[in-house]
Amino acid sequence: MHRVEITQKNKDLSNVKLNWGRPAFTADDGLGSLDSLHQASDAIVCIAGYFDDKLTSIGSGIMIGPGMVLTASHVFDEFPKTGSGPVLLSFLPDNKARAWLPTGIVTCSGPSKYRPDDPECKIVSDLTILSCDLHSDAHLAHPQSLVPLELCLPLPGSRLWAVGYRHGAFDEDAALVSPLVTSGLVTNVFPHGRGERMPSSCIEIDMESLGGMSGGPVFNEDGRIVGIVSSSFDGGPTYVTLVWDAMRLSVEGLPHEIWGAEHSGNIGRD
Repeated sequence: MHRVEITQKNKDLSNVKLNWGRPAFTADDGLGSLDSLHQASDAIVCIAGYFDDKLTSIGSGIMIGPGMVLTASHVFDEFPKTGSGPVLLSFLPDNKARAWLPTGIVTCSGPSKYRPDDPECKIVSDLTILSCDLHSDAHLAHPQSLVPLELCLPLPGSRLWAVGYRHGAFDEDAALVSPLVTSGLVTNVFPHGRGERMPSSCIEIDMESLGGMSGGPVFNEDGRIVGIVSSSFDGGPTYVTLVWDAMRLSVEGLPHEIWGAEHSGNIGRD
């Protein structure tokens, strides 16, 4: 059973070794559970919060740099404007876990073409970059896994995999969440978006995904991240927002002990 104690900001993050890697999957259709919370990669995070006094997993994300996470914008629509806010959990071997608290958030948005003069009417990408600080034991014996991105337009017929955590309440604040993996073939591509509900470049995959997997990473056969889970119908298909928008975003609030006091994270910059 994984347990984690949320603490003050832990600057020991600067002493955590980084481990770039790419998960490997089998070419099987369907949705299933992973053998452990960290089997695919501890870079995959569970996004949780308190709802009705219960800690609940509501979304997923992927850490692509120390304290830098990609996820789905709509996951944060579930959080109230006031309150404790989200906590991000990454799970390690030996029943250990790290807890991260958000410090900044950024996404792409623009005016609606139907109501361009209404500042309240905007189109919003479902791809968000989140910055966060470590607020738990650093567990220095375990490196922090990171996964590379790939800018591409997956072609119809190509196989992709998505990983995320099932939506549900934790048991007495213990991390009893269920990690899931799903796979299928690309059936359609929308390089210019799919209307104002999905304005960013996206694709359709013939695969099932469940609530809580939103924001989880979508991998190609080389184990690189090509997008994040945005929406799905029961039994499929699943719609995936590609990572293209991330290349033109810069997020504030990254851990100073890693990135430096003046640095804001821009994925498209060295």
